[in-house]
Amino acid sequence: MTRKIVVRAIRDVVGITIGCFVYALSFALFVIPVDLAPGGVSGLAIILNHFFKIVPIGATIIILNTPLFLLSLKRLGKAFLWRSVYATIISSVLIDVIVPFTHGFHVDMLLSAVYAGVVMGIGIGIIFRFFGSTGGTDLLAQMLSERIGLSFGTTLLIIDTVIIAFSGIAFRSVTIPLYSIVSLYISAKAIDLVQEGISFSKAAWVVSNQPEAIAGKVMAELDRGVTKFTATGGFTDERKEVVFCVVPQSQISHLKQIVHEVDPDAFVAIMDVTETLGLGFKELGTR
Repeated sequence: MTRKIVVRAIRDVVGITIGCFVYALSFALFVIPVDLAPGGVSGLAIILNHFFKIVPIGATIIILNTPLFLLSLKRLGKAFLWRSVYATIISSVLIDVIVPFTHGFHVDMLLSAVYAGVVMGIGIGIIFRFFGSTGGTDLLAQMLSERIGLSFGTTLLIIDTVIIAFSGIAFRSVTIPLYSIVSLYISAKAIDLVQEGISFSKAAWVVSNQPEAIAGKVMAELDRGVTKFTATGGFTDERKEVVFCVVPQSQISHLKQIVHEVDPDAFVAIMDVTETLGLGFKELGTR
């Protein structure tokens, strides 16, 4: 048991470190050269560095995060806290280490916003995947939302909006905050992609008078498990059998053919599945 815990801890540290490197790379290559400030503590650090260049951006991020971590000691578990502190320190140090090597690197503002969002999102997504965090305004939003009575998401949005708006004032630019919003949005989508993966599976809900025949053919021809349960029609109040199954995208046409052959009058609803874990798919517990 102790060996498993040690192996898991080492794996988490390596994973978080890789995520930190990717995150730092996004700042050094795409964010800092064009003065983007995509919300959060890191965005605030970039704004402050504009006025106080003597303090490096990475060091500013650590300074700004320190009181947030101290105030969140009670609400964060020990394991999550040390991972988050580690991720914040490593990513911040890497930013300051990498920046001198990317001096003079500059691409178009739009490309910078897009690639900053993608690379930053991938880095944060990896950190999240290994149960870490870069701290920042997430912690501040948690504390403020309880005091002002707004939801966490709304509070976080307000904080990031204020920081992005302030970047426009600080840099005397209208385009910088607009591109920062683009970068922030793309980053959020990239984080979701890393966390949930690309959808290669489909979930099908089949309402039919012949559930046994459909379930049998799905298990026999597609080698996929099914779940059956009884539902009641909202309009007719009639009881119907529902067959639920998840299949790879490559089998969805075959599934529709099976349903059509058995019961052409069946009702079928098909939807994307972001991640499928368990027998026949990815092993439960896989990151």
